[in-house]
Amino acid sequence: MRYYPLLLDLTGMHCLVVGGGEVGLRKIEGLLPCRPARITVVDPAPAGAELAALLASHSDITYEQRPFAESDMDGVRLAFACTSSRSVNERVGLAARERGVLCNMTDAPEEGDFVLPASITRGDLTISVSTAGSSPALARVIRRDLEDRYGPEYEALTRLLAGIRSDLLALGHGSDENRKIFRDLAGSALPELIRNNDRDACLELLRTVLPTALHPRIGEWCDDCFQTV
Repeated sequence: MRYYPLLLDLTGMHCLVVGGGEVGLRKIEGLLPCRPARITVVDPAPAGAELAALLASHSDITYEQRPFAESDMDGVRLAFACTSSRSVNERVGLAARERGVLCNMTDAPEEGDFVLPASITRGDLTISVSTAGSSPALARVIRRDLEDRYGPEYEALTRLLAGIRSDLLALGHGSDENRKIFRDLAGSALPELIRNNDRDACLELLRTVLPTALHPRIGEWCDDCFQTV
């Protein structure tokens, strides 16, 4: 099966996690940085210590200590079936399909609508690897390689490039000119310079690549960039 790669904006969405054990906890932790409007967790068992800590610090998580009910799917946009019971997970999946809700089935990925790739995140940079369920172990190995290749400096780099992009587009230059500048920046030595904390060389590189109209902003961008390394 070939999955369609997609990055989803969860802002304002209601997400449902059925099963509050170790697997469900991982799903919740993955959802939280994406700031959905609400996360509902349903499980007959009391919340474990780690989940209880999340509940205490996040008012947007609701824990329902009871069995799953089909009505839990009402108003939900994204669902996760994370229980240890195949029959309960099947019920969750069926309720999701009946309501057009995308559902991840942790014990039977091929029966759900989507799988979660192995991912690394560096600020606004997300790199994901998927084998479409063929070998999650291989995806994890590749992810570890990517973690070594794309270190913390890429979080600072994405912040820097975001600031440059906004101001560069505001100049109103042609798309071809902007495209060349973006490509030159993306293919430059900026990651290495940030990793080595070489602010002076970063300043010089940006002065070489960017239009003179943006030069007064370069120092501010670099200050913000190097503060995040």
